[in-house]
Amino acid sequence: MYCKITQMSDLALYILKNNQKGYVHSVYRKTINIHIDGELLALQAARSPLSPVSLITGLPENSMAELKVEPGTPVRLTASSVITGSYVFTWDCAEVISSVLNQGSDPSHIQKLKENLETVIFSSRTGGFDTIFHNYRDSSIPLPSLMLEGARSYLSQAYYAIHVKDYASSSVFLSHLIGLGTGLTPSGDDFLCGVLAGLILSSRWNSAFACLLRDSIANSLENTNDISRAFLRCALKGSFSLAVCSLLKMPEPSDIQAAFEKIGHSSGMDTLCGIYFILNI
Repeated sequence: MYCKITQMSDLALYILKNNQKGYVHSVYRKTINIHIDGELLALQAARSPLSPVSLITGLPENSMAELKVEPGTPVRLTASSVITGSYVFTWDCAEVISSVLNQGSDPSHIQKLKENLETVIFSSRTGGFDTIFHNYRDSSIPLPSLMLEGARSYLSQAYYAIHVKDYASSSVFLSHLIGLGTGLTPSGDDFLCGVLAGLILSSRWNSAFACLLRDSIANSLENTNDISRAFLRCALKGSFSLAVCSLLKMPEPSDIQAAFEKIGHSSGMDTLCGIYFILNI
């Protein structure tokens, strides 16, 4: 059976072009994760949100779910296709989209983005990190889970440490969020991807704080699962989803909310919380 890959990131293309084989890591209803030389790529259903590891196919969700692919199945890469079992996914005509996030050049645009994110986050009710930000500094208001309470404590300590320029401590507090939460990508990991994106958008990627934080995250990657680890590694390289890379082109809060609500149950909003956390400092 032949299937077309219609869209991918430039990072995914690089991985495909520089490797020859791998295996199926895991299979979910509309996603086949493949492990290639220490990297993960995701074969996804049509119209899925594009991440830096995405290979978007032309198959609708129900057809993707019907594919008979098992974890451990060998994967072979050719000059224009991904082959696993009896399925050949061709990518020679795929649209390739940059996953590189550019820093914001206009302070007024960053200020507007901060205001838009505040509107989106405070109107969101995913049950993820947006819940923390609704009552961020009022610890007398209980949060609905121990996970969120723990995350709020780490964020409060990190926020204070940043303001007193204790960047080493703030990096440690933030890296404690790795693996915190449930699901394919724990909320703490999505939040940290947002923090890293916020550092680029605010032109602070090479600041003393950012350098310490990147090192701390890189040294703590084993504290989360394979899929979430792949996204954090991408973020450490400056590669993000199409939604994150398009943020400065979204003029209204409604545009941002529509784009990020499509990303997991709370993953998109958790990422926005991380970006907002940095822009608000």
